[in-house]
Amino acid sequence: MNESIKRAHRKQFLRNHHRFSSPFSAGAESNAGKQPIQRSFSSSLSKDGHSSVSSTSNYHDGVLSPAVPLGRPRSAYASPDAPRLQDLDLHGRSRNPAERSFTAKKDHNSRSPISKARVRSAYERRKRTATSEERGNVGSPVRIRRTVSTKDQPRKPQESGMAINPLDMDDTGAVLAENWHDAATNAVSAKALDRSGNTQAEHHNVTNKSERRLSNSSASGMFLQPETHPITEDQLVNEVRGIYAGLVMVEKKCMEIDKRQSQSRDALDDRQWQALIALHRTLLHEHHDFFLASQHPSASLGLRRLAERYAMPARMWRYGIHSFLELLRHGLPDSLEHMLTFIYMAYSMMTLLLESVPAFQDTWIECLGDLARYRMAVEEVDMRDREVWSGVARYWYNKAADKNPDVGRIQHHLAVLARPNIVQQLFYYTKSLVSVQPFPSAKESILLLFNPLLDRSRPVSERYPAAIAAFVSAHATLFVNGSIQQFIELSDKFLHLLDNYIARSGTLFREHGVHVVCSNYAAILEYGQKDAIIPIEFSPERTQHLDQQEVYQSAREFWKASNHTMPREAPTLLRETASTKADSAFSSSEEILAHASYLSFSTLAVILQRLGDKNVLPSVHVSLAFLWCFALNPRAMLHIQQYVPWVRIASFLNTLIRSDIDMERVEHEEFPHPEPGIAAQLPEDFLIRGQMWSQLYHPKGFFSSCTGEDEERSIEFPSIIVPRTHRCLWLGMRIASLECWITYNRETRTFAATAFAFDLENTMRQPNMIDRKSKTLSPDPKDRDTKMTDV
Repeated sequence: MNESIKRAHRKQFLRNHHRFSSPFSAGAESNAGKQPIQRSFSSSLSKDGHSSVSSTSNYHDGVLSPAVPLGRPRSAYASPDAPRLQDLDLHGRSRNPAERSFTAKKDHNSRSPISKARVRSAYERRKRTATSEERGNVGSPVRIRRTVSTKDQPRKPQESGMAINPLDMDDTGAVLAENWHDAATNAVSAKALDRSGNTQAEHHNVTNKSERRLSNSSASGMFLQPETHPITEDQLVNEVRGIYAGLVMVEKKCMEIDKRQSQSRDALDDRQWQALIALHRTLLHEHHDFFLASQHPSASLGLRRLAERYAMPARMWRYGIHSFLELLRHGLPDSLEHMLTFIYMAYSMMTLLLESVPAFQDTWIECLGDLARYRMAVEEVDMRDREVWSGVARYWYNKAADKNPDVGRIQHHLAVLARPNIVQQLFYYTKSLVSVQPFPSAKESILLLFNPLLDRSRPVSERYPAAIAAFVSAHATLFVNGSIQQFIELSDKFLHLLDNYIARSGTLFREHGVHVVCSNYAAILEYGQKDAIIPIEFSPERTQHLDQQEVYQSAREFWKASNHTMPREAPTLLRETASTKADSAFSSSEEILAHASYLSFSTLAVILQRLGDKNVLPSVHVSLAFLWCFALNPRAMLHIQQYVPWVRIASFLNTLIRSDIDMERVEHEEFPHPEPGIAAQLPEDFLIRGQMWSQLYHPKGFFSSCTGEDEERSIEFPSIIVPRTHRCLWLGMRIASLECWITYNRETRTFAATAFAFDLENTMRQPNMIDRKSKTLSPDPKDRDTKMTDV
């Protein structure tokens, strides 16, 4: 009887040993607090037919949380390469002849029986050997603990009353986790089978199914998704109503507190600021829930329109973000940290809405630009961070401009980011005023640029070139209807310094020149004033729905029937203002238009003098596009044609015709497109799009194929020169096709000015304001720019 018990114990130990092939060494408890060690289990095909799996366990502070599911035999997850006890001799060494070449083959039948003590001694030695090889130290065996829920974990043997096998205990008397868990599982199964009734058996079956489901999810590293039911329309409507009710309540509270605090002069402490941040954060979260519910995929069309109907995006920005940002801004510098916290929080919310609610992505993009601009504005210490956030804001605004190029508000925001570049500021401010959808508030913002230049008591900063300072000051005088005499002096000074400025700027003038000429053409449009003469001719009602071919045919018939009538009113007006009204201020739209036109095309005349300079091609291209659009609108062209240097335009175009130019492509009536692999859009195309006068230039869908970010678009590759030259020649030929100011001979491939153009130029050569002032006014020696060779 004792021998049978011993054999049973020995078999149980061998099974448990084969099942418990732990790759974890002793001494793990000494690693508490260190970096967790990740190990892998590789299991082979088990006896019950389960396929091999791989799972990962984290060894945290000596506590193992195995990914091996409960309820399966451990042998299914043991490594097939792990040494078995029967393969070891009494010294813990392998009996495999391949591993021990010096050991001769032995007859296994001749071995003496292994006693219980010797088996346990060999087991302990094997564990210590594995520990030494893996970690380089020898310690006591690891007490392995299993992390399971108390609901599914069977009670320990001491608590359940089960008999404990001494072979299942380590040196300290602790029960080995594998053995007591399997024994407990078997005990629970036997107990369930012994009892009568179906309740325990059914509960045990459910438990086994749960364990198998947990086993599959744990082994694959995924958890099963809970069952969900589609939401009905009524449930969605009730959800939206509930969210909106709470939103309105929080919104009203934010409005009351922001209004009260903006009128109060008492400073808030940190706790009060934190409470306000929490309140506005709650409002943003309510808006987020409302958008998710109202824009749900199963929502009806009426439910989707609720956000737009109740102006929810605008309300979110106004009451949830902007009003509180202004309150924080007035509390600076004490509220700086709280303002930064709120900006980061609002920025994260906007990026979340941009991804989850794409129906209003135009609004989210612009809001992200505004938040980045606020972050840039409050940074006064680290200029590197300020520049980074300026670039982030510029990125979002350019992205918004791509989606809404006709909106002047976005150009106004770009003007704010352009500081301290006063020419770029002037360009974006004026563009926002002459866009298809102008932004009237820019008239107030542009004064922040003009007022320091108009103040004669304060000298202009030397960091600006003299030519640029004179140029922006001339526009400031014209914008505020200032002194005509002052405008004449500033304009003349700029024209005298322009040629040297172009030479000094080099390749930078490719962009600066576009800013200069576009600002001049915005002055011709009188900066978008309501009573201006030209803008009404380019109103969207007149140009938006017209076919370009019909517009061209109508313009050609008009100029053909005009008989080239000579204008007389404008030169007379210039002479009168130069002689009798020099000390007076601008008082009419005709005076502003006449002086703005003369400044604009006198600037173009200086640019056209630089023959062979590739750096002036972008500004020439924009000027020719401006003239082509005005030629298609005859009533607008009649006001400016006498100021245009037509003879110099014809001469400049002739210098562009070379043997390597494909003239057949240029002579075609259709808009020229570059060779495959070259972008169809030039950098200056993005600068002039959206302005009211450029709507007749680009064909429909021209910008739909543009790719790349704003920084990539502004890069001047050498390959751009050819398509830009093609574009200038094509515009010259389109203007020449009207046979009014210039002509083109296809046989000789040359441009020439018409007799009408010479008559216009002779008329403007009569003594006028600029000619008279240029004879007496000479620039100060310190304002002379050093002339440099072309780059």
